[in-house]
Amino acid sequence: MRKGYIFLLTVILYSLGSLCQTDTLIYKNADADIEDRIDDLISRMTLEEKAMLLAGDTTSYDSKPNERLGIPVLRMADGPVGVRSEKATAFPSSVCMAATWNTDLIYNLGQALGREAKAKGKNVLLAPCVNIHRVPHGGRNFESFGEDPYLSGRIAVNYIRGVQSEKVIATVKHFACNNQEQERNSIDVRVDERTLQEIYLPAYKAAVTEGGVWAVMSAYNRLNGQHCSSNTWLLTDILKKRWAFKGFVISDWGAVHSSVPALYAGMDLEMPRDRYFTINNIEQALRWRLIKPSAIDDKVRRILRAMFSMGYFDQAKPDTGACNTPEHRAIARQVANEGIVLLKNDNGILPVRNDVRSIAVIGRNASKLMYGGSGSSHVTPFNTVSPLEALESRAGENYTIIYEPGIFDEKDFIPVLSESLKPPDEYGEKHGLLGTYYNNPAIEGDPVRKQVDSIIDFDWGRGGPEGLNSNFFSVVWEGKLAATESGSYAITIGSDDGSRLYIDDKLIIDNWGMGIHDIIEQYTTVEFEKDRPVNIRIEYNELWGHATIRLMWHKIEEHPLKKAIQLAKSSDMVIVFAGNKMTDESEGRDRKTLALPHNQEEIIRAVAEVNPNTVIVLNCGAGILMNNWIDKVPGIVLAWFPGQEGGDAIADILLGNVNPSGKLVTTFFKNWEDCPAYGNYPGEDDIVNYSEGVFVGYRHFDTRGIDPYFSFGHGLSYTSFEYKNLELSSKTIKEDETVTVNFVIKNTGSKDGAEVAQLYLGDDVSCIPRPVKELKGFKKVFLKAGEEKTVTFTINPVDMKYFDIYSHDWKSEPGKFNVYIGSSSRDIRLNGSFELK
Repeated sequence: MRKGYIFLLTVILYSLGSLCQTDTLIYKNADADIEDRIDDLISRMTLEEKAMLLAGDTTSYDSKPNERLGIPVLRMADGPVGVRSEKATAFPSSVCMAATWNTDLIYNLGQALGREAKAKGKNVLLAPCVNIHRVPHGGRNFESFGEDPYLSGRIAVNYIRGVQSEKVIATVKHFACNNQEQERNSIDVRVDERTLQEIYLPAYKAAVTEGGVWAVMSAYNRLNGQHCSSNTWLLTDILKKRWAFKGFVISDWGAVHSSVPALYAGMDLEMPRDRYFTINNIEQALRWRLIKPSAIDDKVRRILRAMFSMGYFDQAKPDTGACNTPEHRAIARQVANEGIVLLKNDNGILPVRNDVRSIAVIGRNASKLMYGGSGSSHVTPFNTVSPLEALESRAGENYTIIYEPGIFDEKDFIPVLSESLKPPDEYGEKHGLLGTYYNNPAIEGDPVRKQVDSIIDFDWGRGGPEGLNSNFFSVVWEGKLAATESGSYAITIGSDDGSRLYIDDKLIIDNWGMGIHDIIEQYTTVEFEKDRPVNIRIEYNELWGHATIRLMWHKIEEHPLKKAIQLAKSSDMVIVFAGNKMTDESEGRDRKTLALPHNQEEIIRAVAEVNPNTVIVLNCGAGILMNNWIDKVPGIVLAWFPGQEGGDAIADILLGNVNPSGKLVTTFFKNWEDCPAYGNYPGEDDIVNYSEGVFVGYRHFDTRGIDPYFSFGHGLSYTSFEYKNLELSSKTIKEDETVTVNFVIKNTGSKDGAEVAQLYLGDDVSCIPRPVKELKGFKKVFLKAGEEKTVTFTINPVDMKYFDIYSHDWKSEPGKFNVYIGSSSRDIRLNGSFELK
């Protein structure tokens, strides 16, 4: 009997144990409710384990795993145009993506990015970037989607949906108002609430409320006095409460400046490591009741929610993804084809005519594909084809291609050897320059040491000179420079980070503050007499990352521009590839000039003077100055930074294999003084005032009546389109009603093509200043020659509203609203109106 009781008791205990064991595994049950799984997992975590989840590890790109509880790692990678991890598909720049105005295509691109991330073992993509183009100088303009919040939001939503459909977390950035790189770590952006809500926040709101993005990255800059990483209004009041964001906030790398303020404000994950979100800081904050335990749990919950929702706890076998597949390369090429913009085409200079037998290709950007910008978005592709190679491969018997750079090529330069360098006299017969080394980037205080360096050609990688910091140091080299032959020399100094070159106390090259993330090289010409020395001084500083400095030169036998002019004279047609190099636009710095760098303007004017059949192909991420040459050329093609397939895509457009359909997403102005931010950039005393308010981009140009060279939404085609038969569903509506807009587009030309129909809406009379018109809808329509289609837009109640600073909410006013249907913000083809009662 006793044995029976013992057996029964054993069975009961075993059963209870099994039930308890089942209960303990709720968070591992893929069929359980996600919030229940999170509750269960949080209940099992110690405070130290919770704190560990709130900061990155020593890899700089991963979160900390929890082996005890099986919490997986968030493995992160830049960036917006491709996975920055060894080699990957280099997709076109974000501004080129937006210029397609094709949201379905961008969804496909997002899917491809998700698959490539998985192929690299990553499950978080630090993209997209939706910062609005406020100033054309912005170093990261090429990484974002242009100047309009509505368009940026539509592109971002589809990009995010594509990425996250592959179970990879997308990260919309940089929240908010990171519209310049100049002093980005310290600048305080002063902007009113209406401008924030109408211009700088809508793309983020769309990413959250429509795109379902799981991560939001806070910006480096301050916003109205508070760092974005510790801005409660931004991260909690707007993002988490008003928009009901369920995911987590991640800092930009090194953008957290405090523990308690950042924790309180709504920062969830400090990257790249726990400088402030340490277990000790979190324990003290809780002990002193500066932070509630529930706040820490909320941060953990948000990170876990993203992990559970994306299935990271339930993957029996990780999805390996795919990289650089034919499909991905095809998507990259299609985006480039549809994003390239035909700006000007006088007399049908393009596509290249059948009677053209010789084409002069001029410009360094022809022989090397400028597929992307620089900084954290830079991707190393498996392969590229330059525009020159693409054109040459298609020449055949139809025409000949002859190339001249017109500018000094990098391969022409050699290091300045020690025999041409002499330190100050007190160093006797030594050759080289005297280097003075400082343990700060400002060339100040007592130096660490002085030494004679035989040549100035250093690459310290991510380290630094012996005995100095690996970052934040500076060096000055001084002495004399003499040439062994008289003549003109092209002299260049290249650096990562900043550098300055003085000859006889005159500053001749200024790269100061420009080389962050990449080597910046500029050259100038100097006349030398044989063996007659000149005084030389080189200043260099290193702030972060790789450290490189080199002094090089090249004796000019015949100026390359002279050869280019001779070639242009003898050719039927000239194509000049101009614009910025990949290192001219970059994270960490803004463009110092809006003109074409080096002597490219001189090249364009010179060749156009001898050959009127000159076409310009431009690489840039935002507007550039064209005043000195635009009237001298009949054709301009804007290629942006078109990704690894850009060479073939450019050739497709030039030769007419593809009909251009890209449209501008940023205004190409005539003068910097015409731009809305002129006078309020880059800011003074670490403050920049957005006093232009909501009048950003075309809103400013259209409302102020200022003519740009090329308006927002502009883009030509090799065919023509007719707009007709505008119909509005109602002439009078109530506040909660919609208006349906119908019209017909017909391809009236002889070629198949695509047109981007754009709907703009304007409040005819308002109690507050409002733009003349604002983009509220667009649709890319593909039409065969002679074909016509009906296009339908819906104007929703929110489209008529402005943000009221008194009620802190959106508001519409009764009255007349004007409907504009056009091919650009200035090329309006149809007009209508309705009355809001």
